[in-house]
Amino acid sequence: MLFVVDIYNEGVDIPEVNTVLFLRPTESLTIFLQQLGRGLRKSYGKEYVVILDFIGNYQNNFMIPIALSGDRTYNKDNIRRYVMEGSRVIPGASTIHFDEISKKRIYESIDRMSTPLKMLKEKYQNLKDRLGRIPTVLEFYEYGEVDPMIFMEYTKESYHSFVRKVDKEYCVRFSEEQEQILNFISQILANGKRPHELLMLRDIIDNSEVNPDKIKADLNSYRREFVEKDYLSAKRVLDMEWINAPGDKSKYINIELIDAGGSEKKTIRRARMYEIMLRNNEFRKQVNDLIEYGLKRYEDNYADTDDLGFTLYQKYSRKDVCRILNWEKDDSSTMYGYRYKYGTCPIFVTLEKKEDISASTKYEDRFDSMQMFNWMTRSNVSYGSTESQKQGQH
Repeated sequence: MLFVVDIYNEGVDIPEVNTVLFLRPTESLTIFLQQLGRGLRKSYGKEYVVILDFIGNYQNNFMIPIALSGDRTYNKDNIRRYVMEGSRVIPGASTIHFDEISKKRIYESIDRMSTPLKMLKEKYQNLKDRLGRIPTVLEFYEYGEVDPMIFMEYTKESYHSFVRKVDKEYCVRFSEEQEQILNFISQILANGKRPHELLMLRDIIDNSEVNPDKIKADLNSYRREFVEKDYLSAKRVLDMEWINAPGDKSKYINIELIDAGGSEKKTIRRARMYEIMLRNNEFRKQVNDLIEYGLKRYEDNYADTDDLGFTLYQKYSRKDVCRILNWEKDDSSTMYGYRYKYGTCPIFVTLEKKEDISASTKYEDRFDSMQMFNWMTRSNVSYGSTESQKQGQH
């Protein structure tokens, strides 16, 4: 038996170790992985390793699926998938099984998981040191250090805003309008959940205008069929007609990406103000980087869509749903459990209700089979009401 502080954290290979006791706390994922790894070596006659945690590191047990998967992006959806699907998505020949109590505690830990600035700065500095220069958004995605969306979620603006906050060597400054454009692309489009707006933006960087035929060819290269409603919807998004929430209107009030022309005009023309902004090489470079990142994200995660443009098992916000369903306005702020509009009715269901939920909203939603889902409308809705009839028709 060995009791050590830092000596055997890393670099020591004793395959026969079959029990690890944690007697010191750590908030560092790197140290946690190194300590856990002392017992994960394979050895003849060794079937498993026992981890005894006497100090409460289990409270950050979201680190367990990260450690076992090798995924360093800190993406909450990825971590949940590792817990749900276990051996199917864990790389290599390893197998893993979480009992129901462990799953529940890990899910709770993931829900509580925040992204501390200290960790983001560490990830940023690691990749900067590795490259010998300031990394781009696309490089973070390709190197797998951390999901770049986390930088954008942290600042509620853009990666540019994050770097300006943490790196004194970063001297890039943009106009207020240029900042708003970077924020708009980062917060609305860069998640890659629909490629249309990104392709349009990419095309008008080098060309003064783009038409449906060009976008059709672009979509074909991403194995996506051209649908005119999608095209016109993306045009409304870039023209700011779709922006509806008061907060978004104030954030993006000065943006002009394309010239307004109404839905009857199919060709999209680059706005004069945007053309002038693109003469700034650094701004142009960062816009391109965000676009390519968003398209790569689409290709990797959302390309296998259904007829409506959604990908099974992926996560979508209400704002995403309004955009992908081609709603004329972003009505996400007034869309709660469900809403019927424009011939569609998206339904958002919390299958596992919290214990303290009130009886009036504790609906008994459930899967009766793989093909049938039993769902309840909000309270005080009768079968004969207009709302019920609309739901029944779609």
